[in-house]
Amino acid sequence: MTRALAFVALLAASPVQADPFADAVGLAAKGQHSAAAAGFHALAQDGHGPAAHNLAILFALGHGVPQSKPDATYWAMSAFLEGLTAAEGLSDVLLAELSVDERAQVAARLERRWLQRAEAGEGGAMLALAVVLALIRPEPDLLAAHAWQTIAAALDVNGAARARTETLALMSPDQRDMAQGHGMTAFAEWCNRQPDARPVSCAVVAMGNG
Repeated sequence: MTRALAFVALLAASPVQADPFADAVGLAAKGQHSAAAAGFHALAQDGHGPAAHNLAILFALGHGVPQSKPDATYWAMSAFLEGLTAAEGLSDVLLAELSVDERAQVAARLERRWLQRAEAGEGGAMLALAVVLALIRPEPDLLAAHAWQTIAAALDVNGAARARTETLALMSPDQRDMAQGHGMTAFAEWCNRQPDARPVSCAVVAMGNG
């Protein structure tokens, strides 16, 4: 655990976020953990991976916030799902220490976090949601994960087709038989939930069903 608890001190790519992140890192270095936690939390809520990672560390250590493995895991996983590969080790360590109930609670929070963005058409969020459904839940929902990967692949999201194949490999024969039809239905239903400016692939599927 100790080796995984290292602050990420990289500045964010966005100039808007760079100064607040640097300020929070500086506060943490000075031992002002409560103020640092507030700064990291504000950024993490907006999808800032390094801030989420650092907030996870504060929850894991109980510095500036109450010590909480579920909260630490939630933010570490959020950082990893935002694309911060440095958070993978911490996420794995923390997940392994959770009870089944705690893991289910963290998975439910992550699903809520990513579902809204996936519904809005954010391809990366679709793949992140699929990871939660397939790998974080105590009882995986592989069909739902595959469905989101299918939607992402139809939208040409990088890595979606490969992720879909990997999920298929985890399925039982019966699930694999159902997966393609389930994915098509999920895509059509997702298209119907979108506003007027729908992806062109939605029109193709609609014409195919006409």
